[in-house]
Amino acid sequence: MKTSDPFEPLESALQDNSNCRLGIMARTRIAFAEKGVNSFQQDRELLVLISDRGWWYAHLLRIDPANLERKECGEWVAVLVNSRCRVDGMMPEDVFRSVTYNWYDCQHYDEYFLQDTEDGFAQRHSFEEALQALCTIIERFEHNLRDCHELDAEGCFIRPSGFADIPCMGIYGCHALSDEELYEKYERPVIEEVRKKAGLPPLDEVYS
Repeated sequence: MKTSDPFEPLESALQDNSNCRLGIMARTRIAFAEKGVNSFQQDRELLVLISDRGWWYAHLLRIDPANLERKECGEWVAVLVNSRCRVDGMMPEDVFRSVTYNWYDCQHYDEYFLQDTEDGFAQRHSFEEALQALCTIIERFEHNLRDCHELDAEGCFIRPSGFADIPCMGIYGCHALSDEELYEKYERPVIEEVRKKAGLPPLDEVYS
């Protein structure tokens, strides 16, 4: 005799309510765009969720050669990111805009430990070569090698071997936008659009 699944109503409720949808990264762990938001000349861009013990991501994108110290190594970069927050979205464009906000504009990332430079960063001449380097970064990933998790007999965190670094700082920068700059870039345009639809004057006219 077939027994009913006691959780079937719960699963149906989640599937039927569009407000309960998960983002791409939570669903598939991979977001890809042919025209990336952050990639040089809107070239291809890829983001992979490696682990949610913390928020570990692998990011692949093309960098403006003017911003590269070693131009001879190629414009395509694969980098491991120890994020302070979740990065996600319903569409790939939303995911990469979340990258822009959290990593470029707010600098929500931390250092981690490397035993070899290419454990966390690789520079290549093509997307395909950078993708292979990204796979290597993922294959080498271990929590205990990248961050302090284990405790010694005295209750202190054990420092992993290797050296601490923040490879992504060379890509995203090291100066976060101020609260005022974030407001002007993200909040004010939304407020202005709402006011426009409501037939209200722009904020500049109100406070002039």
